Amino acid sequence: MAVIQAYLRFTDWLNAKFAWVVAFLMVPMLAIMIYEVVMRYFFNAASHWAYEISLFVFGAYVVLGGAYTHLAGGHVNVDIIWGQLSDRGRAILDVLTSGFAFLYLGVLFWVSLEITIHSWQIGETTMTHWKPIYYPLRTTLPVACFLFLMQVLAQLIRNIAFAVKGRDVFPVEVEIPGMAAMDSSSKG
Repeated sequence: MAVIQAYLRFTDWLNAKFAWVVAFLMVPMLAIMIYEVVMRYFFNAASHWAYEISLFVFGAYVVLGGAYTHLAGGHVNVDIIWGQLSDRGRAILDVLTSGFAFLYLGVLFWVSLEITIHSWQIGETTMTHWKPIYYPLRTTLPVACFLFLMQVLAQLIRNIAFAVKGRDVFPVEVEIPGMAAMDSSSKG
């Protein structure tokens, strides 16, 4: 039991902290976009790199936020069935459907890891004329999949425990902004 709790705490902490760091990717992306707008519209001197780099940063931001979104319960559910179930029923359904998440993320992790390793081996660059390196961006996908798989496993453990005990045996212990407000409003 202590090992399970340690895993859950570590996974939740890691994904919450990682997401906090990833959130700051918006700062350089914003700076790049402001630079590009100023250069393009005030000096008529658009850069060849700003748009592409902002896409790289935004791509990393999006994929690296998936595990945290799962931790915070921010992914979409199909409420036609799930929303009609009791809390225990939801936990059971989530246990049954978690295999799809493991399959999808596992395949995505494996394929993206192979592509990323090859990208690092060849020193992949983009096909634009200034050829920025591409392998750091490629690295974000297997890292994101791994973190997401860790969080899906953590949620599976919580759902199994809830299905068996009928109560929240392993509550999330990290602070998730907005979560308390959602919890209190959903219990009313």
